[in-house]
Amino acid sequence: MRYLRPAVASAAIILAGAGAAFAQGAGDAGAVKLSKADCQSIWSKADSAQNDSLTSAQAAPYVTNFKAADSNADGKLSSAEFMSGCQRGLAHDTASSGAGAGTSGESGEGAPAKRY
Repeated sequence: MRYLRPAVASAAIILAGAGAAFAQGAGDAGAVKLSKADCQSIWSKADSAQNDSLTSAQAAPYVTNFKAADSNADGKLSSAEFMSGCQRGLAHDTASSGAGAGTSGESGEGAPAKRY
């Protein structure tokens, strides 16, 4: 029994440290960080009206976490906020979002797939 307490205390310390490390990096988990040139290209597409800011709806196809990118919480992304968020991995080009243009339920010849 007396060996159990130090083991439990050690486990608690290890888990606390791991939890803090996880929380610190949780916002960037799996994020693909783009180059400045890539971010600028995406900004040009997103701000096609050249308003120098994006609403949440305008940013939706390009920004994965609007609240995290909107550093001053004014409900719009300036170019600087977008660039900062993009370089932190919070933006993507819609072409690389993983959505495919394939058709569901069809065989290669355009006929519906057989269901068994």
